[in-house]
Amino acid sequence: MFRILLVIPSNGSYIHVFPMGAAYIASALRNAGHKVVIYNQDQYHYLESHLTEYLDQNHFDIVGLGIQGGYYQYKKLLSISNAINKCSRRPIYILGGHCASPEPEYFLRKTHVDIVVIGEGEKTIVELLWAIQNGYHLSDIDGLAFMQGDKCIITKKREPIADLDTIPYPAWDLFPMDY
Repeated sequence: MFRILLVIPSNGSYIHVFPMGAAYIASALRNAGHKVVIYNQDQYHYLESHLTEYLDQNHFDIVGLGIQGGYYQYKKLLSISNAINKCSRRPIYILGGHCASPEPEYFLRKTHVDIVVIGEGEKTIVELLWAIQNGYHLSDIDGLAFMQGDKCIITKKREPIADLDTIPYPAWDLFPMDY
């Protein structure tokens, strides 16, 4: 199983919104047997250089980030991506969220992420990590974009999750609820 770091980016203020998407992804990953650690930049307002140091000092197989949109989050994404790409022990870098889904090729090229998860990620991320672990090709997983040389590969669109009751509850315990 993989050791995964999910990055919660700072929103640049002291007014916060619970990162519900990351909490659902964390829960899906844990239910699949993976170890999930939350790097909460939004709570602690760490500089991106801290993320680089953290990745250098700790072993993670995967680092994941979800971005919703807007200019501030886009600029934050570029800064966080630079920090991840600079670390000496760079894990596989996966990007998700509504910001990257409509234009995955742009975000693959701009941020140098390895994989973009398109649309809802709860099923896709579990299948993706299973495929990586078992040596299957990414083109067999619906809802992904990745680079193959200079060519962007976008797989078949994944259908939305019809029964939301099949999604495990968010991993509340990984987040500082008092915060």
